[in-house]
Amino acid sequence: MNVMKYMLVAMVVLLASCSRSTTDYAEEDYDLLFPFAGIEKPKVSYEDQIVQLGNPDAPVSDFVYPGVEINTNVRTYNVTLTCQFREIDILGNNVPDDDLASRFVVRYVAANRQLITIASNTTNEEAAQYLTNGKPLELRFKAQSGFPMYLLVNGVGPRGSSIKATISAVSEDGFTIVKPLTVNEHQNEEGMDKIKGPFCAYIILP
Repeated sequence: MNVMKYMLVAMVVLLASCSRSTTDYAEEDYDLLFPFAGIEKPKVSYEDQIVQLGNPDAPVSDFVYPGVEINTNVRTYNVTLTCQFREIDILGNNVPDDDLASRFVVRYVAANRQLITIASNTTNEEAAQYLTNGKPLELRFKAQSGFPMYLLVNGVGPRGSSIKATISAVSEDGFTIVKPLTVNEHQNEEGMDKIKGPFCAYIILP
């Protein structure tokens, strides 16, 4: 009986020696284990930005403002348009201004909701601005949600001529980046000819 008593006492002592008080554990530094990485910026989904097509051959007189009214969560965007044309001779040099034959047009919707024409040829009376051979033109303006980021590129030129344009928009807070609309066309047929891929499209700013 005494043997059993001693064995029971020994087991109690052994268990007591194996148990640890909660004060034996060091406090974890959760700030070190899980540091704050800052607020993540929203990821932009281009799938939500629908490209709507227009008619690149339609006259300016047919234009109807395609924007929509958005009254909630309205964002302000910085819109940038860049465009450039080039016409070269058989040696690859820029053709002098007096000898230019290209008749390219780039159109966009300005902040005042009007369709604006930029032309490569100074005889185009619809143009508000003219391009210089081989030199890029950049325009910037602000627009709000519901505004159509619009780009039209069309025209004719001699062999070796080209026209390119890009319009893009980024919200002022940097959280929303709109899918750019881009055109880069080369006229490679003999003589004067129309570009192969005239373009007209727009995206409603979200």
